[in-house]
Amino acid sequence: MKRIHILYFLLFSVLLTGCGKDILEEDSQKSESTQETTTVTEEQKSTALTVAEAQEVEDGTSICVKGYIVASTTRSINNADFEYPFSGSSAIVLADEPVDAEHFQYEDTQLLFPICLTDRKKARNALNLEDNSQLWNHLIYIYGTKERYMSMPGMKKVEQFEIIQ
Repeated sequence: MKRIHILYFLLFSVLLTGCGKDILEEDSQKSESTQETTTVTEEQKSTALTVAEAQEVEDGTSICVKGYIVASTTRSINNADFEYPFSGSSAIVLADEPVDAEHFQYEDTQLLFPICLTDRKKARNALNLEDNSQLWNHLIYIYGTKERYMSMPGMKKVEQFEIIQ
């Protein structure tokens, strides 16, 4: 009986000390490099594109865009809300100039650049107009991948952003 207790104790000790994971320098560096950064770098800002310029860039290219958050939208650019109350937190729309909702017409959609916010929780929480209506017509820098979005040139996979005003 005493031997069984000793065997259980030894087995428990081996399991307790043998299950630890050694942290390698490579693992440490990998976790640091995958942390989400929200601030746009000075280099990205210096090469930031206007909405009009961003629309002309090839899909799949990583770009930084400087524009005003002018609307919130879901599913389609035709559902865009250009004035409070905003609905939907999955996308925002940028323009080169602040928008006066009363005088904006949908045929002006070529002046718009939709931004998908579903890929990064931090960007979605910080930028969506449904929860942050005070950001309407604020200037931002946003860095991500230029893709077709909502049947027009836009951005998916937001990596970094910075609210300017």
